Amino acid sequence: MKTPATMSSLSGLLPLYFPRALAGLDDRLRAHWLVRGAGPRDITVVRRPSLPKAGLLVFELRRGAGSLVVKHPRNEAGVAVTAREWEVLKELDADSRLAPWRDLLPRVVGSRGPEGTVAQTRLPGVPAERLILDSPDDPYAVVAPAMKLLADLRAATGRRRKAADRAPAWCEAQLRALSAGIPRYRSGRRAAEFEALRRRLDAALAGAELTEGWTHGDYHAGNVLLGGVPLRVTGVFDWSSGRADGPCEIDAYTFVLALRSTLTGRPLGGLVAETLSAGRVADADRALLAPTGLDPDHGVADPVAIPLLSWLWHVTNNVCKSPRFGHSYGWLAHTVAPVLDECARWAGARP
Repeated sequence: MKTPATMSSLSGLLPLYFPRALAGLDDRLRAHWLVRGAGPRDITVVRRPSLPKAGLLVFELRRGAGSLVVKHPRNEAGVAVTAREWEVLKELDADSRLAPWRDLLPRVVGSRGPEGTVAQTRLPGVPAERLILDSPDDPYAVVAPAMKLLADLRAATGRRRKAADRAPAWCEAQLRALSAGIPRYRSGRRAAEFEALRRRLDAALAGAELTEGWTHGDYHAGNVLLGGVPLRVTGVFDWSSGRADGPCEIDAYTFVLALRSTLTGRPLGGLVAETLSAGRVADADRALLAPTGLDPDHGVADPVAIPLLSWLWHVTNNVCKSPRFGHSYGWLAHTVAPVLDECARWAGARP
């Protein structure tokens, strides 16, 4: 990995100013426009499955041996995402506890651009998601190194805390953002379902003790890079949802949940609702969580505490990153509604 001094010399790849993008321009054309005047370079636009909902234009910028990942906001939500990621990456870089894993974390290059554009070091490796899809006979080979990293980070930065004491930061803030981002759940029957979610969270976290420490907040196979033989984590990116005082356990469960969704093709909301209905984490998921040393029953009276909290952070992150999620009937039907329905049944508002 390039040192900060080496990478900072690449700041000349960035323009002096970033013009407001014109609607309708092709992403590649827009990326070239943003770095015009930077001299010979190679640009690769990063395509994502959720591109229509994305608030960011992401592209890789290469010149010679140097390589940067540039994130340019498309809208106000994108500006908030890049602002937050810039802050988190600076905080990660300043945390001495993370020294052993410094090469696994992206670093910002220079300062944020006038429109919130952020350039950061490109990490080596192959996305774990690609390895899973390319190796259907052994899709779980990526789990152990990804989980081992989480165990190490939790040990280095975590401390046990009463979940009820951290509820304002871990739950209430997310519930407010989720309510603001999904207008249809603000009144009528759906508002009652939302209130049932709040009650279910309160009950699940009552008396629970979880680990407060560095939490990625969106730790799934698409954000984890692997390489080497045997496989090891070579990088973790997309830290806009990260925080130094989050509930560490949700990262491991989010990874397992996203993996199950990828392998089975089942929507994430249905998987969480199924866990809520059963009242416990499935044995297959417990086996995947084992490399982190995480027992979903440890420190909680209600085994659904970690799954429900993980789901809350996932859906809140999505609506905060792009308002389109909160207005998408398909996303709401598959990711949000099943969990709220199950919470309503638990609260006695459903037969």
